[in-house]
Amino acid sequence: MEDQVIPAEKVRSTHRGAVSVITMSNPPTAALSADVRAGLSSELEKAANDDAVKAIVITGANGAFATGAGIREAKTDAPDLATLCHTIEDMTKPVVAAIGGAALGGGLELALAAHLRVAHANARLGSPEITLGLVPNAGGTQRMPKVIGGVAALKLLLSGRSVNGTTAHKIGLVDALDEGHVIETAVKHAMRLAQSGGALRRSSSRRDRLGEGTDFLEAVAVHRKAALASALDAPMRMIECIEAALLLPFDIGRGMEQAAYEDLVGSEHSKALRHLFAAERQLQAATKWTGKVESRPLKGIAVVGARHLGAEVSVLCLDAGFDVVVAEESDDALEEGVARIIEHYDARVALGKMSEDDVEKVLDRMQAVAGYKFVSEADVVIDPAPMLTKKRVAALDAVMKAGAILVVGGEKVSLAQVAAMTGRSSDVIGMRFSQGVTKNRLIEFSTVEGTAPKAVATARQLARKLDRLILETGAGKEAIGTRLGEALHAAADLCLEDGARIGQIDAALRDWGIPYGSFAWRDLQGVNRFTGPRDTEGARGGGLDSVLTSVGRLGISVGRGYYLYRHRGRPGIEDHEVAQMVDADRGAKRINVRALSDGEIRKRCVAAMAGVGAQMLTEGVAKRPADIDLVAIHALGFARRTGGVMFAADQLSLDVVRALLAEQSSQSARITAPPPMLQDLIRSKKSFADLNG
Repeated sequence: MEDQVIPAEKVRSTHRGAVSVITMSNPPTAALSADVRAGLSSELEKAANDDAVKAIVITGANGAFATGAGIREAKTDAPDLATLCHTIEDMTKPVVAAIGGAALGGGLELALAAHLRVAHANARLGSPEITLGLVPNAGGTQRMPKVIGGVAALKLLLSGRSVNGTTAHKIGLVDALDEGHVIETAVKHAMRLAQSGGALRRSSSRRDRLGEGTDFLEAVAVHRKAALASALDAPMRMIECIEAALLLPFDIGRGMEQAAYEDLVGSEHSKALRHLFAAERQLQAATKWTGKVESRPLKGIAVVGARHLGAEVSVLCLDAGFDVVVAEESDDALEEGVARIIEHYDARVALGKMSEDDVEKVLDRMQAVAGYKFVSEADVVIDPAPMLTKKRVAALDAVMKAGAILVVGGEKVSLAQVAAMTGRSSDVIGMRFSQGVTKNRLIEFSTVEGTAPKAVATARQLARKLDRLILETGAGKEAIGTRLGEALHAAADLCLEDGARIGQIDAALRDWGIPYGSFAWRDLQGVNRFTGPRDTEGARGGGLDSVLTSVGRLGISVGRGYYLYRHRGRPGIEDHEVAQMVDADRGAKRINVRALSDGEIRKRCVAAMAGVGAQMLTEGVAKRPADIDLVAIHALGFARRTGGVMFAADQLSLDVVRALLAEQSSQSARITAPPPMLQDLIRSKKSFADLNG
């Protein structure tokens, strides 16, 4: 057995009889970087010119096959992936892909260029390019439809999802399945092909999956309708490429794919999605980090407050397998909270996701109590509510056992103040959950000077068991999401005063990517629960929250807030009564009303949020601009195509942001003036992205 290795050992060839096994190794992501492509090209050339080699197997190491290359690589002499795939497909000796792990993006394109594919049952195969606002760029849209058919290719390429080896075998994406010896099986298939002497099956020229006819046309129609409703360009371009694969010669279809990729890669939406992908990768790595300090025992959890957010956190803890004490101040509050928890599990039963017996077993681990004395045996006590009182902190601290950790989500009070209220200052952790925790996995995790390392390790372990993404923040009095929301509402209120309509403002913001806009968002939360400052009422930019609250317009819960809600489950409609309040407010403030465009509304709101984002970076509450963007996406529900607040500010240009902040802050005390950090970035010709590291 002879080994040949290129520098850094990223590509290695081993001869198994007359088969050259070429192994790619580029941990941790198995990326098809320039040096890997150069090495693979070199080894393929050697194998092609070696008369002793009759067939080739390409595989990966470290539990993966291969993934894509970087979007913006520096120019090198290495072949691009499309050229490499063409080289593989045109080989006169059989090439078999042995897929033992992840074959994603460019990795799957590489495998599709091989003459045969063998996969482990647990391998993952997929093309996630659509999630980055792109199409594949090495022939993936052209080869895949010819291998698995147009209908299956539409589903796989437009969803961005991956499938395991078993499913891949069922749909024809791989030709053979193996439970444990993928390389050995691939070697056998490679030799079989070599010995048969028959024509090699090249994916680009296959015609055996083109007989779907009406089924394919119907699938295209369905996906086109969805693509037309999407704010992204990539879905329609993907459909066009797939259609070309089944209707046009390969070279023409490949040219369409290349053109689509080049158009999309420079688009703002794709840049936004790629920015988030990189930020989320860092967040996931930070969440997995454990350090060397061991966690304390973690079995019993107490959740304080069964209503609202407390009910959701209780469900998280139960789902994670913990014994959970749910504590409320009164019997009435406890009854309401427990009903919410049970309703959650009843919904799962109705959807067929759980059986009634399974629910009963889960609820057997829950003890619901009025008062706090029964939290005494919990290893961690979680008080997730934004409103935290000294009385409650003192009551909890008095009954908690030594070494138990108090996790709080309170706002308007600093974590250091909460820790100082207790006799366990080193065992208090900040952990702010977002509403809708089943979808919004991000938590803002904070500590203070003097927090015990074991307490930190235990709280992080709890967050991981609850399947949360841990975003480390400074210990500010308000959550990052809360401050972004207030800045948004402040800018929206100022736009309303200046002449825009409530419905226009919300529509402009929804079109940009904020699900409910500003005013409908407040109606959803409850206008009376809005956490904006009260000392600006009646002043320029002060808003109408207190006015609406005073007349009982509290939002969706009562059927009227900024909008009128006549039918449950349907959007609200603008109400003349509120319009009269707006006119009266404008008149009292002697505002010269003017028309605002949707674009101006969006820019003003982005600038206001970016301004407070820069403030939080200066204060150390947020560590990186990308962290603020992650909060906007994961906690506040902003559309991924926005890239988040700080990304959007960079796209707008920091000069424009500074001008908008200067203008708005001169009118409204709720909007920050241009922070020194922003001024420094502009002077040095840098952007927020430069601060992400």
